[in-house]
Amino acid sequence: MTRARTDVEQVELANTAFYEALERGDFDGVSDLWLDAADLADAETYTGPQDPDGDTGAGTATTGDPDHPEGPDSPDGDDGADAASDGPAISCVHPGWPVLTGRGEVLRSYALIMANTEYIQFFLTDLRVSVAGDTALVTCTENILSGGPAPQEGDELGPLVGQLVVATNVFRRTADGWKLWSHHASPVLAESGDEEDDETPA
Repeated sequence: MTRARTDVEQVELANTAFYEALERGDFDGVSDLWLDAADLADAETYTGPQDPDGDTGAGTATTGDPDHPEGPDSPDGDDGADAASDGPAISCVHPGWPVLTGRGEVLRSYALIMANTEYIQFFLTDLRVSVAGDTALVTCTENILSGGPAPQEGDELGPLVGQLVVATNVFRRTADGWKLWSHHASPVLAESGDEEDDETPA
């Protein structure tokens, strides 16, 4: 078996493990599958201009070395220390959420989701895995079945809701196997079927 084929299979296993941990509500399992600062020690991050006065200026390239945080002072005056301690380039976008950056922010979002989701199951379709060196890209459709908290009386689950989401997961090879670098999920909008109503006058 070629190394490329083995890498694809290992990435697919890591991707499956991520969704299975979410289904179990296993926060530690989810945490273990995300890169940490040590995994990104050699990574560089470009931070675009953030001057509130509109000065485009030059962006800042930073590394994942926690001893050399983010270079210039960050806009809120914290010198970028918090962002550096979380890792420079981990990111996550949940459907309808803004971009979450940094290990702490990303993992807090999963803790919040798990605390408010009684039941969730993922059926993955359209799965594609591509590997280039130490980076892998996974795209898939998440067919999600979830339920909120159970009613106060009775043991049954709350109402189940189905949702269709397309996701992109970026993995990076580490000494401990493939780990998530970025997750981006977007809802699939249902077609209305009223195509004639969408036509604009000529």
